[in-house]
Amino acid sequence: MKKILMAMVVAVVSMGAMAQTEDYPVKKHSVMTNGFWENWFISAGAGAQVKVAALGETAMFETLTPDFTVSLGKWFTPGLGLRLQTHFPTFKDNADVKNSVFALYGQTMFNLTNMFCGYKQDRLYNAIPYIGFGRLWGDVLGWTPWTVGYLSTFRLSNSWTIDLDLFLKQYNAIHNYQGRNWQAGATVGFAWHIGGRGFDASPDMAAVAAMHSAQLAGLNDALSAEQAENTNLKEQLAKKPKEVIVEKVVKEVLAAPQSVFFSFNSAKIASKKEILNLESLANMAKNNGAKLKITGYADSATGVPAYNQQLSERRAQAVAKELVKMGVPEENIVIEAKGGVDDIKPASYNRRVIIEAL
Repeated sequence: MKKILMAMVVAVVSMGAMAQTEDYPVKKHSVMTNGFWENWFISAGAGAQVKVAALGETAMFETLTPDFTVSLGKWFTPGLGLRLQTHFPTFKDNADVKNSVFALYGQTMFNLTNMFCGYKQDRLYNAIPYIGFGRLWGDVLGWTPWTVGYLSTFRLSNSWTIDLDLFLKQYNAIHNYQGRNWQAGATVGFAWHIGGRGFDASPDMAAVAAMHSAQLAGLNDALSAEQAENTNLKEQLAKKPKEVIVEKVVKEVLAAPQSVFFSFNSAKIASKKEILNLESLANMAKNNGAKLKITGYADSATGVPAYNQQLSERRAQAVAKELVKMGVPEENIVIEAKGGVDDIKPASYNRRVIIEAL
């Protein structure tokens, strides 16, 4: 009997330890959305641009001219980002007059390396094409219907990259010239990544549920063996009430916490297999009159505290609702909401509910 109880204790400790580590299986091409203040960057560069074509009565841009850029952007996913970029080029018109210009562009960036090769925070090189539009101010004035480019980033550290930016721009209606002017250029500079950097990998909920099922099956096997030994003890200890022996074993088994995980900003149980695990737990609880404590959590890395408190309560209520459907008396369920926490890494594992016997 002591050996069986010891095995059960080891199983319980193992389940609790796994919930506090990063050993859960994750999906290669799926990540959790980052918070608003995460994955911002500021960059600056210097280079030159030159006219490559002009369609119209007069060609305004004739020579190679310097260009300086400053950018502010954010990556919303590993493959998609937005950037505001300023240029400070100088142009010479057909009268050889130098014109100073300020240009502002809005651009959408696509990190093809992360999109096709899987996200990797410490990757040394990233290939990032982009497309956007903008406007010119200063000595010349006009719209840039579109600009396309190719950004190559080379990692120096967790916060710094070297950026090589190749671009092609179209200018329209500058100084009342209705022709289309095409400019190509390049800049080299540095980017500083501010705020939290990187993305949390999404847990493979099907694999996580399978792990929990295996753990629960092991506890059920231990319970069966313990109950068999209790049967023998009943015959030898007829004076001891049956309920005392069975209740002791059941409470020890139910001490193992059960985890249920949720997707980002969701109070819906992520996997049907998780519900099957709850069914086994519900059967043990209702057959033995055990009370269950359901504690809901949210991820403090995203959302404000008030919303996370509400979200953690809705998650706990969702699990309680499933247990009631399975026959656990509502009065035997205690619900607690912890709000946003940062107990486990990666942050996505904090989007959970823990069920334990009281």
